[in-house]
Amino acid sequence: MEPTAPSLTEEDLTEVKKDALENLRVYLCEKIIAERHFDHLRAKKILSREDTEEISCRTSSRKRAGKLLDYLQENPKGLDTLVESIRREKTQNFLIQKITDEVLKLRNIKLEHLKDGATNNLSRSNSDESNFSEKLRASTVVYHPEGESSTAPFFSTNSSLNLPVLEVGRTENTIFSSTTLPRPGDPGAPPLPPELQLEEGGTCGNSSEMFLPLRSRALSPQ
Repeated sequence: MEPTAPSLTEEDLTEVKKDALENLRVYLCEKIIAERHFDHLRAKKILSREDTEEISCRTSSRKRAGKLLDYLQENPKGLDTLVESIRREKTQNFLIQKITDEVLKLRNIKLEHLKDGATNNLSRSNSDESNFSEKLRASTVVYHPEGESSTAPFFSTNSSLNLPVLEVGRTENTIFSSTTLPRPGDPGAPPLPPELQLEEGGTCGNSSEMFLPLRSRALSPQ
């Protein structure tokens, strides 16, 4: 994921222009004649009549220019309006180039800082995601008694006894076949109910008689 290109807000641009005026203060105080720009700055509502009177009270051209810059720094459109006034005067166009170069330099520095900040935030975000993934993976790792580690499945296909179904069946058959129950009549066997004893005695006496009625009914004419 690549970071998006940073851009300056209106607040950022205002700060850049304010810093440009501060950096060029010594140079502009030597070059600017404040009185030449009063009319244009007042027309654009950058200066009031009281402001111009306050500037005019300064005893030297350098101090008047310095006070003018103070007012311009307080207004977000102050520097732009000063450049317009200089362009209208047509006598100090070199000041426009000087101011423009300084603003562009500070603007690029600001953009570089924003870009570095966005890159650092992206790197930090990627690092956090990587750490989270590593922690998530570590939370699903189990350790066997032998000391080996593996990713634990949600469901285990092996039973705790590791016995397949057929083995369990054999185990049950072995358990039941290992015990021999006494037969009826053997010592220790429970006695049969009287009706079963009679049926058993009758059956043992003449087993063929039990089927004679059935045979007779089958052979009798319809």
